[in-house]
Amino acid sequence: MAGYTRQSSLNNGDTITAALFNNEYNQLLAAFNHTTGHKHDGTVAEGPVIGLIGDAGIITPLNKILIDSTNDLIEFSIDVSGTSTEQFRLQDGAIVPTTDNDIDLGTSSLEFKDAFFDGTVTLDGLVIGSATSITDVDTDLNAVSGSDDTLASAKAIKTYVDAQVTVQDLDFSGDSGGSQTIDLDSQSLTLTGGTGINTTGSAQTMTFAIDNTTVATLTDTQTLAAKTLTSPVLNTSISGSAFLDEDNMASDSATKIASQQSIKAYVDAQVATVPVGDITAVVAGTGLSGGATSGSATLNIDTATTVDVSTSQTLTNKILTSPVLNSTISGTSIKDEDNMSSNSASHLATQQSIKAYVDTQVATVPVGDITSVVAGDALTGGATSGAATLNVATDNSSIEINSDALRVKASGITSAMLAGSIDSTKIANGNVSNTEFQYLDGVTSAIQTQLNTKASAGFAVAMAIAL
Repeated sequence: MAGYTRQSSLNNGDTITAALFNNEYNQLLAAFNHTTGHKHDGTVAEGPVIGLIGDAGIITPLNKILIDSTNDLIEFSIDVSGTSTEQFRLQDGAIVPTTDNDIDLGTSSLEFKDAFFDGTVTLDGLVIGSATSITDVDTDLNAVSGSDDTLASAKAIKTYVDAQVTVQDLDFSGDSGGSQTIDLDSQSLTLTGGTGINTTGSAQTMTFAIDNTTVATLTDTQTLAAKTLTSPVLNTSISGSAFLDEDNMASDSATKIASQQSIKAYVDAQVATVPVGDITAVVAGTGLSGGATSGSATLNIDTATTVDVSTSQTLTNKILTSPVLNSTISGTSIKDEDNMSSNSASHLATQQSIKAYVDTQVATVPVGDITSVVAGDALTGGATSGAATLNVATDNSSIEINSDALRVKASGITSAMLAGSIDSTKIANGNVSNTEFQYLDGVTSAIQTQLNTKASAGFAVAMAIAL
């Protein structure tokens, strides 16, 4: 800012030139320039600080701002009926109206936007919207006045509500229908979360929250196990180990999804290697129809010679490898006979007929609990499943088998059997005692004759029991 300083001093007898006046007037012009002139900050050559701002061109302004240095105030005055009347003043820590209950803050048509207060706001009345002015706060602990111009305190509301709910019932109903009633004065209501809902809190505050270990939420990172997503939408971007971003498709994975970028890069790279040919015509070959020699060439399946997925056709002399019959089966090659009476070697049986036939046959099989047939002494064969066959273990030199008898030949008796006295331990497996052999002492007729008479019947019974 340009302040004013005197450019020259003149004495009697000095020669006065135009330059002297020009320099002085130029300095005055610079000091009073409207943008760069002196700033009245009280410093040297800048002029004194302005202590009064008022009506322009009036020696005693009526509308003014006065700096009261004695009382450390800034006073704001307005012309009221020809008299300069102080409206409010700024003082240390306060904006104070000069006259009590005189100054409005805004008007009904010119309103301030937002108000911020850090402290106590004292009001004679509060109007919210078009409601009745609120002039007081009701703190009565026994009753509420019910007046439109009174705002009940939290304590008064609580006291009144508590007094009311002690004599009231709480009616509620559940999702499955039916209603319940709780006597608020003597009963309590327990709120418990169901499947996927957790409850926390105290008697005054109960919080229900989704259990994100069992229920999927929008914001949590979770792993869904054994879930089927119907029409899923992957928003913004893809991530996770199930996605691959490989321009060369090197992983060749059959269980991961490729990104759009990697698919495009791979396809572009492969297409770039396709040679450019000079085909002049597209000719329909076997099983196709259509074609062209210019423009757009269209080839169609010839349904007279080729199988089409949407056309009903008869296949002749065809072999289906790993065929899939969807929904139901039909045709003359399928038989549905519960008794399998056709006994065909060139037709298929339905599931129903197979089950019915097997169930019928299984029902005729005798039920037993034998788990194995084991060959004992002098027998061979046996089995743990299927048909079990037992055979007598024969030695042609010592055993003779006839249709009605089993005999030991003389050649089958060894010298060891005859050496010394015959003791009971040397006969069979030794289970027959010598005392039991003494019972032969009372035989009154030839044992051989009695054995020959009873051999046939006894052998038959013994074999039946053994088998």
